[in-house]
Amino acid sequence: MSWRYVRSVVNQDIELAVCRPGCNAFLVQHFHQETQIRFVLTGWRQFLVGGYHINVPAGSACVLPAGIPHQGIDCAPDTVSLNLYVPADHSIALMSMTRPLAELFLDMPSSTGTASIACVAAQAGLSREGFTRRFSRQHGMPPHAYRRMLRLNKARQMLRTGTPPAEVAAATDFADQSHFGRWFRHAFGTTPSRYQLA
Repeated sequence: MSWRYVRSVVNQDIELAVCRPGCNAFLVQHFHQETQIRFVLTGWRQFLVGGYHINVPAGSACVLPAGIPHQGIDCAPDTVSLNLYVPADHSIALMSMTRPLAELFLDMPSSTGTASIACVAAQAGLSREGFTRRFSRQHGMPPHAYRRMLRLNKARQMLRTGTPPAEVAAATDFADQSHFGRWFRHAFGTTPSRYQLA
């Protein structure tokens, strides 16, 4: 795996992630519940954030507030970067984002199917299609992808507490442990088991 996670011995809610040289595995568009500070030590990295390309050269850093969708799209072969994840109070994170449609997902049933999105759309007074279009414009990702990232971020928190990956997969409504593992790798660049051992 190209990413290695390490939790602080002082505060287990603060963690670091190191991308080693030659990391070319680009992650899917995702977001974190923590504020993310990215330091590029060597090489360079390029990200897509809100439709904009962000270039971060060696010796630079960028800050991504909690809940902002982003995706790594390119990096130099010799890139070494360090991500610091700092907890953000959930209410403060929501207030700092102008995301009224996303707030509806906080009370959404755990099912990820069409009925759930239709239910949330009805609460917003929109058709399912209208809701999906408006949500995608506001958040930079469709509702089903946003919902999946909420589940993956919850899974990350559960793994930190020592909950076995199979239990985490069931508790976060993934079809099975391998389905959960695939999406976790796509979002965070490592397996649930390796993440838990950090």
